[in-house]
Amino acid sequence: MTIALTTMAAASLAILVYIAVIITGTYYTQNMSSGSSNKTALAERTNLDSAMRQQIASSLDYVHKSDVSMAALTVPLHGVNLSRNQFILLYDSTPYASKGHIALNLPCDANNPYAPIFQVLVGRAPDLAPMALGYISQISVAPQMCVYHGQFGFGDPVTDIVLKNISAKTISLGGPHSATITTHEYYIPATPSFEQIQHQKAHS
Repeated sequence: MTIALTTMAAASLAILVYIAVIITGTYYTQNMSSGSSNKTALAERTNLDSAMRQQIASSLDYVHKSDVSMAALTVPLHGVNLSRNQFILLYDSTPYASKGHIALNLPCDANNPYAPIFQVLVGRAPDLAPMALGYISQISVAPQMCVYHGQFGFGDPVTDIVLKNISAKTISLGGPHSATITTHEYYIPATPSFEQIQHQKAHS
C-alpha cells in the first residue's frame, strides 16, 4: 500500500513538472515571437519613413529653402493724406522675401468699388509692380469702407509692400482705414536686391 502511494505521488510530481515545462516553453516562444514581430514592424516603419523623406527630397517640385513662420501686422492709416501718385510704405522684410496675404479697408469709388482707387505695389525696391486685388462686397460699405485683399510673394520675391493713391484727388484716410499683412513663410532670394547691393557698397 505504501509503495503504491509513493508511486502515485512520484507520478503526479512528474506530471506537474512536465506541465510547468510545457507552459514555460510556450510563454518563452510567444515572447520571442512577439519581440521579433515588434522589431520587424519597427524596421518596416523606419524604412517607410526613410523612403518618404527620400521621395520628398528628390521631387522636382520640392525645394526646402523657406521657413514657415506665420505673423500678422496691422497698419492703422488714420490721419494719412495722400495726393495723387503719393504712397506710403507698409512693409519691408529685406533681406528676407515673404509670402503672404494682405487685406485693406480703404475708401473707394461708390460707382465702381470693384476698381480700387489705390494700388498695392509689391516686389523688391525699386522694382515694384501692382498686385491684383479682390473686392469683398459682403463686408464693405462703399464709398467709406471698402475691403480688398490679395496674395503676394508666390511668384517673384517680395520684400516691400507700398500703398499708392492712383485717384485724381487727395484722399484723407480716417479711423477705420487700415492694412493687415499676414506672412506665411520667408526665405532669402538667390540673388541680392538693389538695396542689399547698395548697402554692401556703402560698407565696403
